[in-house]
Amino acid sequence: MLVRMLTGIVVACAGWGLMGGCGPAEPPVSGPEGIYLLHCAQCHARGGEPGGPSKGMGSRGPDLSHVGSYKGRNAEYFAAWIRDPRSVDPKARLMPAFKDKLTEAQIQELAEWLAAKK
Repeated sequence: MLVRMLTGIVVACAGWGLMGGCGPAEPPVSGPEGIYLLHCAQCHARGGEPGGPSKGMGSRGPDLSHVGSYKGRNAEYFAAWIRDPRSVDPKARLMPAFKDKLTEAQIQELAEWLAAKK
């Protein structure tokens, strides 16, 4: 009886210890790729890519894998777009503004990362 009770206490304590480590999931990578995975991939990743739709080929947003190769798409352009897409294109309807969701440093880091995607 005592052994059974002690075993139960040990199991319960171990379970509580494991649960103590649970919290918000960290992105699998840091830096601009981590920002992308947390804030962009749900709309811009292709089917089967990390953060993207599990089924199907496409996503709601355009593919960003070579977005830096378009004429005029430099880090300044992307930073303005990320902050407030409607300031760049008043017709932008689906892309949300991230000026209140990301820090200026995160916006700059992500913009430079996107500009380098040739």
